[in-house]
Amino acid sequence: MSTHFFVFNAPPFSLTKRTLYSTEDSTKVEGKFIKAISDAFFLSNEFRKSLYIYYCTTYKSKPYTVTFNGANLRYLGPSFFSAAHLLLRAINHIIDPTSKSGKLTSGLNIIEGSYEWILKKHIKDNCLKIIRIETVSDNIKRKICESNVFLFGFDNINLPETYEIATLGPIDIDEQAILTNYNLEMKEK
Repeated sequence: MSTHFFVFNAPPFSLTKRTLYSTEDSTKVEGKFIKAISDAFFLSNEFRKSLYIYYCTTYKSKPYTVTFNGANLRYLGPSFFSAAHLLLRAINHIIDPTSKSGKLTSGLNIIEGSYEWILKKHIKDNCLKIIRIETVSDNIKRKICESNVFLFGFDNINLPETYEIATLGPIDIDEQAILTNYNLEMKEK
């Protein structure tokens, strides 16, 4: 089973323990990206160890990339709250790396910097930019099966011309991750 890389261009961190459990929709936009983490790793109730996620975001206007390495990742369950708690650890680590609540778990890492270094790292890979528009692109399954790096949330960002573009329709990031994983799973069977 080959390694697949999902790159999420997420909104700035606004998550706190208090907002996580509030009844208001304070994490509505960010929540879809958080849910996409658990949705990406848990397809068909099986944990995808061959997946690597780059969660690109900012905290206090400074860019960070939180990485989730499926081969080593611990303490991620299939729920939204499980992924949110790992991101809270990442935020706490950024604030104070020596704090107990900021201790990073195995498979979770933080890199200071935006997504540009990821593009350089994967320049020779088959990259597919998934964008959200009303129509579904032709040969979507073929494009997904031929790719190993998938970019979500980069709709309005210009990327190198070597990146193919695919559309899964007007669906949210978490649903895009599920459909991409579904097509990858069908390819592997």
